[in-house]
Amino acid sequence: MKKILVTAIAVLMAVGASGQRGEGSVTVQPRAGVNFSSMDEYNRTKFGYTFGMEVEYQMTDMLSLSGAIMYSDQGAKDKDEEGKEEIFDMDFVNIPILVNCYVAPEVMPGLAVKVGVQPAFRTKASVRYDGMKYDVDWLFKELDLEDTKLSKFMLSVPVGLSYEYNNLVFDARYNFGITDLFKGEGKLRNNVVQLTLGYKFDAVF
Repeated sequence: MKKILVTAIAVLMAVGASGQRGEGSVTVQPRAGVNFSSMDEYNRTKFGYTFGMEVEYQMTDMLSLSGAIMYSDQGAKDKDEEGKEEIFDMDFVNIPILVNCYVAPEVMPGLAVKVGVQPAFRTKASVRYDGMKYDVDWLFKELDLEDTKLSKFMLSVPVGLSYEYNNLVFDARYNFGITDLFKGEGKLRNNVVQLTLGYKFDAVF
């Protein structure tokens, strides 16, 4: 029994150590997950998806720098007075650049707190209403709304937590939208709760 317990402890220690990488190491992480996005003046949250690839450079035992390219389905939902649903869809290529702090490398080596900036570039946008779907750029042009345009660039501040276990990484973050989506309108910003699961590979050069 004693040998079994010692072996079990050794295995757990090895698994825990997999969440901590040495200074100067580089990892690659494919990630996929879901979004829960909201927007000012829309009273319902929209469910979406996200996927992409992240690269992380371990600067010290406690600090790393990561950058990713993530395709992201965002937007918001609402209902009018007649109960008809309006779904505002926006797809972005997000480029989150984060500083990750491994707050307890000796006790919980896989736990990280993160914050950074996220420039995003819109690929398409549409509105679905009463069974019909309209491209937003086409709609504004058709209605001759020259002073109202949907921005093709958005900047957010992502804040979150991640935990790595045996190379699997669960990541939860909140992306605070800090730039207005529409030019010529009031403040309309897209905020996103994002949950993803990834797998870390050691980069080979």
